[in-house]
Amino acid sequence: MSESIAKPCCSIIEDQDRLEAVRALLDNALDQRGDLDALARLTAFAFKAPICVVSLVSDTSVHFIGKQGLDACEVALDDSLCTQVVCREGPVEILNLSIHPQFSTHPAAVGPPFVRAYCGQPLLSPDGRILGAVAIVDTAPIFRFTDIERDALKAATEMAQSLIFNGLRGLPCSEAAE
Repeated sequence: MSESIAKPCCSIIEDQDRLEAVRALLDNALDQRGDLDALARLTAFAFKAPICVVSLVSDTSVHFIGKQGLDACEVALDDSLCTQVVCREGPVEILNLSIHPQFSTHPAAVGPPFVRAYCGQPLLSPDGRILGAVAIVDTAPIFRFTDIERDALKAATEMAQSLIFNGLRGLPCSEAAE
């Protein structure tokens, strides 16, 4: 996978339909926040990573609606790597920020939490808009990210989407059958 990544603030971040969807989720208290924290804990454990986030990217900041290993609930747009997932419109893998020409001076790399590796999957709305990311973050470089690990992170992302949008996708099978 190429590590050529778009600048943090791109036209996709500023897309009004995408921003309305993010605002709607942030305005409505996410009842699943505890479930998303549990998913982040499980995902961090599975990857043996100290940090995992489920994020929503607005036009000014990145909101962590599920998290493990971080105290912050949000960070400035330019201080987060989750913006790269939105700008790239796809998964992002940066296996060693400290030697990456674009990211070695990124605020997350040179200051707490001193990120060395970031692997993020797009968090999609039911209509396919990229609203944020599910990401594992490590303070040590990752020397290899396998296809099995990519599939596992994608599965964690699908679970996050299900937790967030369950009420928007219609009735569960047991209720629909009645």
